[in-house]
Amino acid sequence: MAQLIAGEYDVTLNGVQIHYTVRGKGPLLIAHSGGPGADARDWDDFAKIDDFVTIIAIHPRGSGLSGPAAGDAYLLPDYASDVDALRRHLGLEKAMLMGWSHGGMVALEYAIRYPDSLSKLILFDTSAYFGEFLSDVEASVQAFKNEPWFEDSLDALKKEWAGEYQTDEDMGRLWQREKKFYFKKFDARAQAYAERTKDTLIKIAPLRVFNEKEAPSFDLRPQLEKINVPTLIIVGRHDFITNVEMAKEMAARIPNAQMEVFEESGHYGFVEEPEKFYRVVKEFVEK
Repeated sequence: MAQLIAGEYDVTLNGVQIHYTVRGKGPLLIAHSGGPGADARDWDDFAKIDDFVTIIAIHPRGSGLSGPAAGDAYLLPDYASDVDALRRHLGLEKAMLMGWSHGGMVALEYAIRYPDSLSKLILFDTSAYFGEFLSDVEASVQAFKNEPWFEDSLDALKKEWAGEYQTDEDMGRLWQREKKFYFKKFDARAQAYAERTKDTLIKIAPLRVFNEKEAPSFDLRPQLEKINVPTLIIVGRHDFITNVEMAKEMAARIPNAQMEVFEESGHYGFVEEPEKFYRVVKEFVEK
């Protein structure tokens, strides 16, 4: 087994330079961030769950401090293969895996493809399909229509989904404008988080592949019954992009699943309700 000492590491997996961070103490938990194209450092302090787990935070291919993938290999099976390659690199018989947003989609793909390599699964603000959101992007954010920033943020959101960006920096500027939709309320706590993470870019190569090639048609729901490990599903009541109904459907289809709704959160429960995030994850890990 590789030494699991806190620090920053690089390894070549599946022909791609992958960066990962090790922090904390306790049972090992591989954490896959969202995006696609988002920086793993957006996890921030993980609501301090590294008090009771050793977090192995993978920077997904083409994102954060990891290198690009040849041939735009940024589909869910590619990311899942990297997770399994990291598991094997670390000498782990089975992985406990937490996926957030697009990372949760990767985690579902992993659970379906590598069932014997998984011990527990945490799905955080994610979905097994995405067509519902894409059917009407504007309708999904109407709860925010009275906010003074609504029109500007909606303009940025529409431009992202229309592919109106040319560089990572272009997308970074759009992301800073649209990010407000991802919180129940863009209050002082959310603003402080946004400020701390303002310099982490969303890389456009993985994002384009998902938005243009995968999001419109992927659907893992028919295979969810194959997932045979204890599964925790966390969803924010006010998550506009991977909503409560999507979470309920996963919970109904995964045989050994439990669901926790964070009533005061959008897409960032570990920022908006960190104490609850800490407690819920701890209880699940220690079962």
